[in-house]
Amino acid sequence: MVNESGEEEKQLKSRILSISAIIVGLLFISNHHLGYSFGDDLFRWAGIPPWTQQGVYGFHLPVIAGLILLMVGIPWVSRMYRPRYPKIMGRVLIGCVAWIVLFPFVSEQVMYLVKYNASGISSVSYSKKGSNCDYRTKNEAILASCQIHIYSYGNESQVAVRPLNLEIGGKVVEFDRKVVAVRPRDKTKVSETFEGSMVQPDSPMSMSGGAREPGIELTVDGRSKQIE
Repeated sequence: MVNESGEEEKQLKSRILSISAIIVGLLFISNHHLGYSFGDDLFRWAGIPPWTQQGVYGFHLPVIAGLILLMVGIPWVSRMYRPRYPKIMGRVLIGCVAWIVLFPFVSEQVMYLVKYNASGISSVSYSKKGSNCDYRTKNEAILASCQIHIYSYGNESQVAVRPLNLEIGGKVVEFDRKVVAVRPRDKTKVSETFEGSMVQPDSPMSMSGGAREPGIELTVDGRSKQIE
């Protein structure tokens, strides 16, 4: 009797761990509607860059961790449930694919529902997906021509925006904010050119280039948040 109870407890722990591995793995590899995953947020919270190279280049560490968890969790679940459900492996794989495809849409609708009547900085967000900035100098001014996507989940109809500071050759470029109009309870594509200046100017600087998924700062009613 004691042995049976211990075996049942062991099996219960195995089920919990294997299913948890799949869920956490999916959260690590599935981008939500803002164009990045909960794994990215978790790595940043822990002080670990999600990418091995600056920006969004190199190896994506949350995806690697998520794939490892899925490669462990899916066979583990299949072994435990195959005697009762012979086709469990195929169904789990189909479920994982469906999660990845539907997760951006579901996360977007959940945010609209939860923040329907919200206002302030918590009711707006920046989507990296499809956003980019091109940097150049013109008449000694440093310009960033950006196309960025901003969500206003609630009542806000305008937000102050600026690209995050750039560090080039040891020099820091700081961009000015611009107030832009956004549609309440909708996603707005904003096309703006931001003017920047060196924090410690010493000599003229020439630059050109671009960045996909640039870091952006949003400000509403004096409160700001940065999305790197």
